[in-house]
Order: sequence, then structure tokens, then C-alpha cells
Amino acid sequence: MKNKLLTASLAAFLAIGPVIDIPISTSTSYASSVEEVAQIDTSDLESTVKAAKYLLAHAPNTFKGDKKAYLERLIKESEDLLNIVYRARSQVKDTDNLNIRIKNIIRSNLNNRNTEFTINVNGYTTNSQLQEWFLETAKEDWYFFYSMYGRTNIKTKYNPKRAKGDKFYVNSATFNVSYREDPSVEKEVESFANKWVRENISANDTDIDKVLKIHDFIVTQNQYNRGDSNNMSGGYSIYHPASILYGNGGVCNAYATLFDKLATKAGLDVRYATGTSKKTGEAHIWNMVKVDGNWYNIDVTYDDPTITFNEGDIENIEDFVSYNYFLKSDNEIGESRIIDNDGNRPQGLTSIDTGLKSSTIQLIDGSYKVVK
Repeated sequence: MKNKLLTASLAAFLAIGPVIDIPISTSTSYASSVEEVAQIDTSDLESTVKAAKYLLAHAPNTFKGDKKAYLERLIKESEDLLNIVYRARSQVKDTDNLNIRIKNIIRSNLNNRNTEFTINVNGYTTNSQLQEWFLETAKEDWYFFYSMYGRTNIKTKYNPKRAKGDKFYVNSATFNVSYREDPSVEKEVESFANKWVRENISANDTDIDKVLKIHDFIVTQNQYNRGDSNNMSGGYSIYHPASILYGNGGVCNAYATLFDKLATKAGLDVRYATGTSKKTGEAHIWNMVKVDGNWYNIDVTYDDPTITFNEGDIENIEDFVSYNYFLKSDNEIGESRIIDNDGNRPQGLTSIDTGLKSSTIQLIDGSYKVVK
């Protein structure tokens, strides 16, 4: 009975032969081809090879001559294929370890706002891969990425003697990083945000109360401003919240990051959303905020419109507030923009009808005034 089972197992094995095809393409980049190979499931082939070896060891009289040679050849070919996968997994593991080590060093330097630092890489990678790891690390903190991060330049030192085919060995990489604002300004904004929330947000406020207070503060604080040729406004970067708080206004990055800063400190869950304006074709950023368990779009930039009024001067134009983009669904907000297809962005399925009315301009006692 045992021999029959062994013979049946062998017959199945011989019918299968080498059961995987390793898809290594010389036209594929080093990283992607190795990762692809490393992900192949080898469990079935490993079990089959193990069974075949068992047959050779325990049924020598059944498998001999040509059958034995054929079985041994199949085992050898299968083990060669398995070794290719094992080597790929080892390389990916080495890359993963290098990835983690490099990102840890980058993260530490970004946290310290260092403008230049050198990393002893001592591993197989490329300049473009280092750039990708850098951006992935910078984007771990979206507030930092949208308000503070400027650009980076990476200079790598390769060791051609240690190159292996299309794999490059990097000895070191020097990172030159520019930031949009001085760290001292960051601290000022942080201090201001803590103080503002402490003085304006109470324990009894609902989620909508909090969002409304923050929205109205930002909209009435300053104005949209594209800044000068150096992207500065009143001495502050137009991308940073400081331009809204202390400068002469900023662009959507400043609005969205200031909303994020205040709302997060007020205990609200906030995300960023990006897209393209249907009117101007320009890239745009706004926020999504969770209110009573549901996600909504809120665009404080668009709710602070540039007012064109030809009838005369407006005494309190800074008080003008719009609610056209306040707690809106994706469908409603999408009427003014093309929303980027980001799998990490929560969906805004509904709008909230708050009953809030945008400001108007009225002639009162001979003067034009903003009326809420």
C-alpha cells in the first residue's frame, strides 16, 4: 500500500515538472524585477521537491535508471529556480533594511531642519531611489510637506568597482534641503495656535462650532496673495501659515495648513485634498474634516474670495466671509475643481446644510459695508 502511494505521488510529480516560471526581464529595472521575483509563492514547489527527495530516499528500488535520473534532474532544476527566488528575497530584504536605515537618518535631519547632511549609504541603490525615499519621508508629515518643505538636491558618490550588472553601489549621498520658512517662524506659529485654541475653543463646542470658528478666523484674518518674485508676502513665505497670520496673505497652501494646524489642536480629524481648478487650471489644495463621524470638504481659500467692487470703497472688507465651500460633499466641491484620485483621501459623501449665509455688501448711511 505504501509503495502504491509513493508511486502515485511520483506520477503526480513527474506530470507537474518544473511548476513555476521566473519572470525576469532584462529590460526591467533592477528594483522592480527583483521585487517581482521575490514575491513569487514557492510553497507548492518546495513541497513537491521535498516529496520527490523523500521518494528517492525511501523507494530506491522503484525509481532507478532513467526514472531516477529524470527525477533528479527535475529536482535540480526546481532547486535552481527556488534559489533564484531566495536570492531575490535576500536582496529585497537588504534593500528594505537600507530603506529603513536611510529614512531614519533623513527623518532625523528633517526634524532638526538641517539644510545639508551626508549619509554613508554603503549599499546598492540609485540617486532616483534615494530621492523617492526622501520624498516618502517628507510626506509622512503633510503639514510639513505643504508648508515648510521647499526642495532637495542629492549628490551621490558611486563605487564602480562594486557594481554588479545593473546594480549600483553608492558609498555616500549628500542632501541639500531648502525650507520655505525659518524654524523660528514655525515656533511662533505653533505658539500662536496653542494660544488661539486655548482662548477660542471650549469643551462645550460641537464639531461644527469648532470648524466654524476656525473657518471664520482664517477667512477674516488676511487675504489671498501670490506674493513677490521670491514667493514672499510681508516677509513670509506665501506657502506658510505665517503669511496669513503675520504677513500680507498667502496662497492655498498657507490657508490649508493653517486650518490643519488649528483644527488638529482643537481635536478635529483633518486631511488634505488636492486637485485642479476648473476655472484656472491651477493646482489647488484644501482640507477635509471629520464632523460627527463623517468627512466633509472645506476650502477656506475659496471662502476668502478677492472682492471686485466698483461702486466705491468698502469700510470693513476684511470682514467678508463666504460659506460656499463650507462642509461640502465631493460632488458639490467637485463642481469647481477636478479632485485628484488619491486612494488615501476619505470620501465626502454628503454636505451639511448649515443655513449659514455669505456676507453681502450694502450701502449703509452713505458708506459701503460688509454685512454678515
